[in-house]
Amino acid sequence: MPKKTFFSLPEKKRNMVVEAAKKEFSRVPLANALVSNIIIDAKIPRGSFYQYFEDIEDCFYYIVDEYSKEIKTKLISNISLFEGDIIKSYHGLFLYILDMIEEKKNKNYFENLFLNMNHRVQKMFTPNFNEGLNNIINMVDVDKLNIQGRHQIGYVLDIIESLMIHNIVENYNRQIPKEKKIEIFERELILISKGIIKQ
Repeated sequence: MPKKTFFSLPEKKRNMVVEAAKKEFSRVPLANALVSNIIIDAKIPRGSFYQYFEDIEDCFYYIVDEYSKEIKTKLISNISLFEGDIIKSYHGLFLYILDMIEEKKNKNYFENLFLNMNHRVQKMFTPNFNEGLNNIINMVDVDKLNIQGRHQIGYVLDIIESLMIHNIVENYNRQIPKEKKIEIFERELILISKGIIKQ
């Protein structure tokens, strides 16, 4: 996470640094990103960058974490809106993420992020894995689920989030139209809802 110096910056300057970093991570994946491009674009000395972040990875994961917080907030809002229905909540979250990653200003950034995704990014990008899981579990309407108790909700969320991430990555690999992505995810949610074993 960034150092105190970064958070002490005026908001305008902080945003300039973040936008410069996003521009660099939109140009290339983290492995090929250069601090020199960020500092030129943000109009800061190299030394200042290292007063704000430990290294370029620290900067990269800070930006991912900011998106992660936004996604978790949206999921919690959805669970409240849909009265604990996790299928509707994740369907809404999937639509929200699709809109986010398809925005022109975000397109290249997220393409680099998802096509070069590692375990750490996946953990940060899926709301269930972040702190606050108990909060999410307590909001879920257990009466709508065929599970043995609240402790099993985490497993259900893992399955749904894995499908969600898989669909997003597949979008970049196969260039699937948005309507088709939604249709595929909806079918998968129906399978989860009904189960695959005949009763």
